[in-house]
Amino acid sequence: MMVGLQTNFCIDASVKSAFERGFQVIIPAGTNSTFDNDYMDDETTYRYYNEMMWPERFAQCVSVEEAIAMMEN
Repeated sequence: MMVGLQTNFCIDASVKSAFERGFQVIIPAGTNSTFDNDYMDDETTYRYYNEMMWPERFAQCVSVEEAIAMMEN
């Protein structure tokens, strides 16, 4: 389960590295963030990775409630 800062740097690198090593990656909604960059503002960058880049490819992006339920099971 990945959470943290710098969606487009640290989190993305960690997600892809874990995926390449065979880990099932889970990212709860709203648990990563970033700053504006030269190409996109922070919200657009967040949405790009959490809604388009990672799901159904590198990670399972779920609600916080779903993440909690996964940990309880």
